[in-house]
This record gives sequence, C-alpha cells and structure tokens, in this order.
Amino acid sequence: MYVKFWGVRGSVPVPGKDTIFFGGNTTCVEIHTSDNQLMVIDAGTGIRLLGNELLKGDFGKGAGNMHLFFTHTHWDHIQGFPFFMPAYIGERDANGKRVPGTCNHLSLYGASDVDKRLDATLRGQMEHFYFPVDLEYLNASISFHSLEENSVKLGNVRVSARKLKHPNGVLGYRFEDAGKVFAFATDCEHPEDGSMDPGILDLAKDADVLVYDAQYTPEEYNPALIGKKGLSKVGWGHSTPVEGAKIATVSNVKKLFLTHHDPLHNDDQIHNMEKMAQELFPNSLAAYEGLVLDI
Repeated sequence: MYVKFWGVRGSVPVPGKDTIFFGGNTTCVEIHTSDNQLMVIDAGTGIRLLGNELLKGDFGKGAGNMHLFFTHTHWDHIQGFPFFMPAYIGERDANGKRVPGTCNHLSLYGASDVDKRLDATLRGQMEHFYFPVDLEYLNASISFHSLEENSVKLGNVRVSARKLKHPNGVLGYRFEDAGKVFAFATDCEHPEDGSMDPGILDLAKDADVLVYDAQYTPEEYNPALIGKKGLSKVGWGHSTPVEGAKIATVSNVKKLFLTHHDPLHNDDQIHNMEKMAQELFPNSLAAYEGLVLDI
C-alpha cells in the first residue's frame, strides 16, 4: 500500500508560519492498493490538494474511480469536499443525464445512516447560503454505501469498520491488503476508566501502521488528573500521545503515527508530543502533510 497524508490537522485549518512543518489542512489520507485502487479517508481541506493532483491523470479525463471513506460528518472532515475538483468533471446530455464514460465515479462510505445523513450533510454545506455551487451541479457519478461494525471486500482489499468513542459517533478503519495492515482511528477518545476501547484494539491488532488521534497532551485532556487547574477536555472526543503509545504496544503495532493535531499547537509543540509518544513507543511519529508511507 502507498499512503500519503494530505491533511493532519483537527477542528479547523490553520495555515501560517507556525504550522509550516506539520501543515494546516484538516484530515485527508490517500491510499493506493496493491491492485491499483484509489481509496481516500475523509474530505477535510486536504482533499482539495489531492483533487488537484488527481486531475493530472484519469480524473482529469472523467475516467477516475475512487472509494472515499468518511470517519464521520463533523465539519473538519467534510469541508474540503466542495473544492474537490474531480467531482465536477463529466458531461451531461440534453436531458441532464450523465454521459457514461465521461464522468468520474465516487463511492462514498460511512456509518449505517450514511445514505441519508452524508447526502444531507454534503448537500447542506453547499446550499446557496454557504456556497455558490449546489451539490446537484457536480457531474461525477456519486454512490453511497453503509459501513458499521462491518467490512467490505474491494478487489484485493478488505476494509473493516468499528464504532469508536466520539460525540455523535465515529468510525475507525482497518485496511488489509496483500498481508499488510493500515489502521486509522481519528476523533476517538480513550475510556476514562483506564481500559482500552475494544474497537481500537480490533482495528490495531498486528497492524503495520496505526494512525491515532493525539490532539491533546495528558495535561490538556484532564488537568485535574495530574493535580493542575484548567479546562477539562474529557468528553470532547479526542485522545493523547500517551494513550496512542499504550495501544500500539498492546496491539503489537509496528509503527504509530499521531494525527488530528490541535489547531492551537504549533510545530514545536507537536514535536514535543511526538517525543512524548516515543518515550513509551519508540517507533512513533507525528504525521505531517506530504508524508508518504510504503507499507
């Protein structure tokens, strides 16, 4: 599997001089499988850059095919979709129907109610109150597919989904391809009792790569736990580098990548969080825009 990170930031994009190394775009990850399928996780602002790159190939000719897996529909994971240019490529006949062979195809996957919720959410953020182009204007062929506590086989790849802990719900994913495993778990919160989420453990078991939400330091997450005062982030749906390192160790993960970096964290702060994880799990790295993995 070829994997490239196009967005690793959480909550809101933060371009600027203090975020140059890790980047400021919100979540989007590109995966190319052993049988040359394109799979993408989330449509944060990073998907705009991915789309521009895809236009150089089949997607610029209306001959592209993509599987897009949504973890959930919070804004930072969908806000790049209206700017994903391959969705606009295609031709229609005099009756407004898409002309076969001229339109890219986008297969969208998510939770069990994705057919209704995802369609309504993507359509809603493109209403004329918020965006100049309506969803109906998109020429690509778009289909919706449900995934919850379930898996789907797409060519050589099995994609499994697990429900994780996050306000309004979230799915984590496990991609198994030619004996390699890529696990992705963003916007997930660890249990307060010190245990580990069974869903996370299922996704991460013996994975070559685990990408894990590490938005907060332990002090930011729960100041009272270490005897300090401050705003608690318990219940906000995110985790820490320490919890990621624990899961990676228990799950026999080969490499851990931290993601969903807090918009308040500059490059130096994220580097410090990376070191925090490395002290517990040496093969850890904070993911950054443009990072490429060959799994």
